[in-house]
Amino acid sequence: MQSPHLTSHFVAGLTARAKWKERDFGEAYRLAGEAAELSTAAGDDESWWNMRYLQAECLRDQGRIEEYLNVAVELNNHGLTASSPELGAKAGTMVAVAYQGLGRLPEAATMAAKAAKLAAGDAELLYVQILAQRALIAALAESRLLDDAWSECLVLETLLTDDVDEDTAGKGYWVIGNVAFLANRVADGGRYHDLAAERLSPSKDVDLWARFNRASAEMRLQAKLSDAATLRCIERAELATDIVGGSERDHLEMSLVRAHWYFLSGDMQQATAILEPLCARSSILATQTSAEAHFLLARTLLESDRRQDALVTFDKAAMLFEQAALPERSAAVREYLRRSDEQRGEPHGG
Repeated sequence: MQSPHLTSHFVAGLTARAKWKERDFGEAYRLAGEAAELSTAAGDDESWWNMRYLQAECLRDQGRIEEYLNVAVELNNHGLTASSPELGAKAGTMVAVAYQGLGRLPEAATMAAKAAKLAAGDAELLYVQILAQRALIAALAESRLLDDAWSECLVLETLLTDDVDEDTAGKGYWVIGNVAFLANRVADGGRYHDLAAERLSPSKDVDLWARFNRASAEMRLQAKLSDAATLRCIERAELATDIVGGSERDHLEMSLVRAHWYFLSGDMQQATAILEPLCARSSILATQTSAEAHFLLARTLLESDRRQDALVTFDKAAMLFEQAALPERSAAVREYLRRSDEQRGEPHGG
């Protein structure tokens, strides 16, 4: 016979998880907190850990990244975590994802590499290893360390065997495709994203489908592909984001992709109309994303002959890239300005 304590915290945990699946993140966070307290009373440390982990996921899904990092660090430093490679890898991956969301990319890559190593020794921890590997690749790719990111992609691909469920495989191929696009391997990028699209389904998880299509569109635009396939990705992502509601951060990231599409299609007016209010709100985005938004706005303003506004925005973009420890992106901003001055026959800073 189970003790009443054990049953009550177990049931509370299941209820919290159900709310999280329904995307009611506020209620899931509250219920997981109650379940964590009941677990402590029952002396069940592992259930406590799992409920704090669920609370962290709720914060992440609401875009509350600073708070998400605090819970992730608390779990990573917990005594129970040190005793288990599985918990160590899960908590380390969580910290890495939080660092990436805050633009602390070198720390994100270091944490994710440690987490992947912790899980790599144990076949039972395949899913945990795949999670850590994805976080590592994302941090390296955003740091523009594309050779390193690509070699980690090849490691990830070996983990995506037939034993792995479709959802996990889909997310894995998605990340590999992203890196391929960034590294200018456009055909590979398309192929891996097709493999991902075959495995991810809007009927199973609309939110995931929205994020996949948004990322796919973003990568295609970075490769300067403003074709019908890219527009389809954007439209699918917009529709799915509207269906799930999405956080303000989701909507801003979505409108950045749409603005990029207008920019590449030569519609500077529409691009500016989206980017000016977006950049005004961009403090809720990751630093590197805010930097990309300002860089795009600066180019749009320059094309629209609003040179003084453009110069101020180029400066802001370069500063944000430096804040995110992306000096080569900051240099790319200055280089873009220098080249466009040469083309226009403008003196520097004139």
